[in-house]
Amino acid sequence: MEITAILSVALLLALLPYKTSESASNSPLPSTPHEITLVFTGDIMQHMPQVDAAWNNDLGLYIYDSCFKYINPWLSGADLTISNLETTLAGKPYSGYPAFSSPDELVNGLLHAGIDIVGTANNHCCDRGITGIERTISILDSLGMMYMGTYRDEASYHKSNPLIVNSHGFRLAFLNYTYGTNGIPAPGNAIVSLIEKERMLADLQVCRDSVTDMTIVFIHWGVEYQREPNDFQKDIAQYLFENGAGMIIGSHPHVIQPMEWHKGGKGEKEQLVVWSLGNFVSNQRKQYTDGGAMFSVTLQKQSGRTSIKSADYRLTWVYNPTENNRLQYYILPAARFEEDTTLLDIQSRISLKQFLSDSRELLNANNKNIDELK
Repeated sequence: MEITAILSVALLLALLPYKTSESASNSPLPSTPHEITLVFTGDIMQHMPQVDAAWNNDLGLYIYDSCFKYINPWLSGADLTISNLETTLAGKPYSGYPAFSSPDELVNGLLHAGIDIVGTANNHCCDRGITGIERTISILDSLGMMYMGTYRDEASYHKSNPLIVNSHGFRLAFLNYTYGTNGIPAPGNAIVSLIEKERMLADLQVCRDSVTDMTIVFIHWGVEYQREPNDFQKDIAQYLFENGAGMIIGSHPHVIQPMEWHKGGKGEKEQLVVWSLGNFVSNQRKQYTDGGAMFSVTLQKQSGRTSIKSADYRLTWVYNPTENNRLQYYILPAARFEEDTTLLDIQSRISLKQFLSDSRELLNANNKNIDELK
């Protein structure tokens, strides 16, 4: 991980560590394989209790680092980490559901934790109108966070979409789509990448023309709280794979859905789909919504051919204790705390074990070639 000076907004000028892309090389193709590891997380939400929890009276700032401290090694340890940013950075007044706007400092917390790319195309991206879209983009740009899915106008859409990342000898294309925006049209000249077959087909052609090693689609779809993919998801996945996508990672339902790695062979293409990663962090506490899955995939390339070397997941759970009369939010690697008797209170241990039991029952029965990594 390199150290780069990043221009912050007022009161937040700081040196922030993040993983930068490498320049493309014209050197001969190596005969030995090289690799890159990607980690994906689900929905990063900001209900108002989360915003309140992040406030630091002593500094007069919102500080999010503690939220990620238990999960940081797995986020920062990957070559690229990608998450769904399901809020806007529209400025004050801050608000949670149904029209999200979160403190700019949230982005600092994500960068410090090791997150490199966020998807901004989701059903809440238009919550605060043109200010929400444009200011979110401005803050992400100023802090050095790569993003995909929403754009100021048609020109910036064509300039920045797809997001092409050159890293560790790989040239990867990222696309981000959402099924809708809660009935709020994209404001002004802004562009939101919607799940529209004509749009996706054109984007996938750009990826092919850009000579990328793999096209990865980060997509917001499905039915909230439904733990199995529906026919719409399956139809869109098939269409994306038929037209050049190599990997599809889903979000939106706020619960985990199964994962499938079809390894190909005998004329069939390798394909990998994660139907939904669930919640990475939120204030939702009902069954199935209080955690998610952190998905890891390692790509390898040899003699110009890119393939998937390995794929696995860790279950994550949000620990929500009351400290100094305020709720707090800590993302835990759930299996590591399954037998914990020091951090968690009795009720929290019961809830964590319930989440693990529910998730393992679903994924063990339905996953294809993707196992839990503890």
